[in-house]
Amino acid sequence: MSNQFMFADEASQQNTKLPTEYWKILIVDDEPEVHAVTKLALNDFNFLGRGLKFYSAFSGEEARKLIDEHPDAAILLLDVVMETDDAGLQVARYIREKADNHFTRIILRTGQPGQAPERTVIVNYDINDYKSKTELTAQKLFTAVMSSLRSYRDIMSIDQSRHGLEKIISASTNLYALQPMNSFVDGLVQQLSWVIGGAKQTLYATANEDGTSYKVLAAHGEDSQVSVGQTLRSVIPSKALAELENVIANHGSFYGEDFVLLYCRSHCRAHGSVLFIGGLSRTLTADDHHVLQLFAENVQLAQDNVVCLEDSDHFLARLADQLMLHHANHFNNVLDSSKEGRIAYRLAQAVNADEAEATALAWSLFAQARPLLDCASTPVAANETTCQQRVARSLRALTHGEHDATQKAHRALMERLERWDGLGLPEGKQGGDIALSTQVLLLTEQLVDWFEEDTNDADIKTRLDDEKGRYYSPDFLEQALKLLPELRNI
Repeated sequence: MSNQFMFADEASQQNTKLPTEYWKILIVDDEPEVHAVTKLALNDFNFLGRGLKFYSAFSGEEARKLIDEHPDAAILLLDVVMETDDAGLQVARYIREKADNHFTRIILRTGQPGQAPERTVIVNYDINDYKSKTELTAQKLFTAVMSSLRSYRDIMSIDQSRHGLEKIISASTNLYALQPMNSFVDGLVQQLSWVIGGAKQTLYATANEDGTSYKVLAAHGEDSQVSVGQTLRSVIPSKALAELENVIANHGSFYGEDFVLLYCRSHCRAHGSVLFIGGLSRTLTADDHHVLQLFAENVQLAQDNVVCLEDSDHFLARLADQLMLHHANHFNNVLDSSKEGRIAYRLAQAVNADEAEATALAWSLFAQARPLLDCASTPVAANETTCQQRVARSLRALTHGEHDATQKAHRALMERLERWDGLGLPEGKQGGDIALSTQVLLLTEQLVDWFEEDTNDADIKTRLDDEKGRYYSPDFLEQALKLLPELRNI
């Protein structure tokens, strides 16, 4: 073995078993001895409770494949001269430019410093350290790897926080809808995991109505994908499970050696949520406790807002259903008081008699929402989309309605910009995907406007002929045109 690859005299250590989690180290060098002594020198290395796992490549071509297979590698120990004099430099350029990997720390090692001068390499290549093999003792290698891992940890922490903040920002514009709320909490949990210091697992679980079960709403870290939707009791370790009941019962917290349980008290329901952080690599400080308390208070407040709005939605849906039921019991009076309702009823009778009454009743709810439809003054697609979003948010309570008329009214409002030819908004529904009751209500609205403007039947027929197969079903419009004189006289 060449002496230039040997380290200074230090006691050799036996290889230790790698921890469950580890930092990936890529060794790229055409000298097998370099791989052997590097692994020997770092065999007992440990940082934040994690050891190292090594992957080897002996040429630039092998290195490129290794980089593609392990984009999450923390460090690349890279030789300069291999099959060519600049093979290592080309690998450094590949990982940054082709693989677009700016996280892995690159430590360039060379046995021929004159071949690749340090100043030139540092300026022209995105590497993080430059070492001559002749001066690289085991202690200096240990120091270089430790400092690089700290840099890698900090970079990954910033990147994870950035992703978490992106979720929070994207969700904050629509915080009070259920799915964005889940995204909001998920982003906070992800960021919290790194702010606290590389926790292996973070879970946020909310209680059911009677508090007998807590279901994981957001998770980050180990088994995060399979944990969401599961009960908290089924996914936390036994040592945390032993403390869970006491934390819930006392609305308190518990700080174990490597885990935290924190109760998040709700201000609108009897039962709140529980935050679990496990696999901590250090003892938490008073500042960490303060961060956790802020999270518990603020994320639960946001969750409470969603719960209150959902309760309001269900309440309003029940009111809408009761109104429709009342109108159904006095159907003749409803028709007598509404010309539009009578037109909708007659149109529905002609195309689908079984749904005629429910469609006519739906007109009363549909008409109440007409002021919301005036938010766009021009038919520009962007304005119409914004308008439709306003309608969807304002009337989302109707999605919980159970009465047939409530459902028809809500569907018509959601489909008001859809077209028979599939060129509408927001989903681009086509043909029979658009409810027949929706077409009845939309045509009723259009006919009433034309009648009030004293548009003659010939002009109305011309306009409707132009809309066949575009905005409306051709068969439906044929039936409507036959009824035009009768509808005008209603």
